[in-house]
Amino acid sequence: MKRIACLILFVIGAAVCYGQHRVTLEECQLLARDNYPVIAQQGLIDQLEEFNISNARRNWLPKISLSAMAAYLSEVPEFPSTLNDLFSQLGVNLAAMPNTLYGTTVQIQQAIWDGGLIKAQTEAAKAESEVSRRSWESEMYALTERVNQLYFGSLLLQENIATADLMIEDLQRNYKMLESMAAFGTAEKNDLDMLKVEILGAQQQRAQLASTRTAYIAMLSIMTGLELTAATELEKPAPDGIPAGDGSRRPEFALLDAQAGLLDAQRRAVRASVMPQIGAFVLGAYSNPSPNIFNSMMGDGKWSPYLFAGISLKWNIDGFYTKKNRMSQIELNRKRLETQRETLLYNIRLQSTQERAAIEQMEEVMRYDDEIIRLRSTIRKRTEAQVTNGEGSVNDLLRDINAEDRARRNRTAHEVEWLKNIYDLKYTINQ
Repeated sequence: MKRIACLILFVIGAAVCYGQHRVTLEECQLLARDNYPVIAQQGLIDQLEEFNISNARRNWLPKISLSAMAAYLSEVPEFPSTLNDLFSQLGVNLAAMPNTLYGTTVQIQQAIWDGGLIKAQTEAAKAESEVSRRSWESEMYALTERVNQLYFGSLLLQENIATADLMIEDLQRNYKMLESMAAFGTAEKNDLDMLKVEILGAQQQRAQLASTRTAYIAMLSIMTGLELTAATELEKPAPDGIPAGDGSRRPEFALLDAQAGLLDAQRRAVRASVMPQIGAFVLGAYSNPSPNIFNSMMGDGKWSPYLFAGISLKWNIDGFYTKKNRMSQIELNRKRLETQRETLLYNIRLQSTQERAAIEQMEEVMRYDDEIIRLRSTIRKRTEAQVTNGEGSVNDLLRDINAEDRARRNRTAHEVEWLKNIYDLKYTINQ
């Protein structure tokens, strides 16, 4: 993608050097996508996915904990007095176990079977990243519509400026004609002033169109990252017929699918959370007194190490308290997604039907534009000849020139509107 963008920039740059700065709609769409700040989120989403999956899988690693304690026992084991007297006769003195207890422990726990919880957490991390990725694609896709609006708005202004130039050229040509006639006394000064006012009005209108187009070009330049100027020429798109499709390829549907996948992962996580867990453990301790209380009671108490190892079973049944509600929430969210899918499809069908009707309407209207322009041009030329021969008035000439200008502007507006409707339809159905 970036290499294609660089190639396009090179070609455009070369065109500028030769004074032929032209850009196409497809170039603007591609460059706007690469220039949009949100493009950086794609790499961030991938990195976050790697971290989340790694964190979930590390739950299989052994869990090591270190603890230390100092305790005082209010009661400790001791021999009955009768038995103690008997041992005394044998020369054995037995004392009570010390009331103080000191020790440190190191415990290692290893999960053997977790009921599928870690796998569910891993799948949930992947599903969340997929939702973020599809949401990013939807936002990037919406950028296409914004580029289309700016491009066709600027293109319409560009075509209107060209039409205004034709009108100004006609007015100036007729002004020179009347100026020559006035030199021979066959035209009045008032006629020249009337044409001069029309020329100034046409130039004023052209300046307004150029100013508006400069603002459009400036916004398009920001979006694409290109150095576009008022001299930049926008190429008129050449669509390959009327696009067909039902809109099922829109990225919003992929986003809904990803959200449904996340709900499935959450459902599996809820089920796994109420399953028992089996693990192995090893506990090493170093304490005083040691677990051998007899040595302590015989006065041989000292710090000594010992070890525990075994298999553990853990089952937190408190998850059953909320399992039903959590599953119900997931099901409601699933139904909400289905409603959103149906609504989106409904709106796409409605919008595409409206845009197809607008395309057909413009095609029907455009059938008459060329003939209207031809007739308006013929009428204008006939009036010019009458004015030259002194048989027509300047008012009639101005009326016909303006009528021809309106016809040309109408054809331009119809053609650009037709193109815009086609590309709006392409955007609506993602074709």
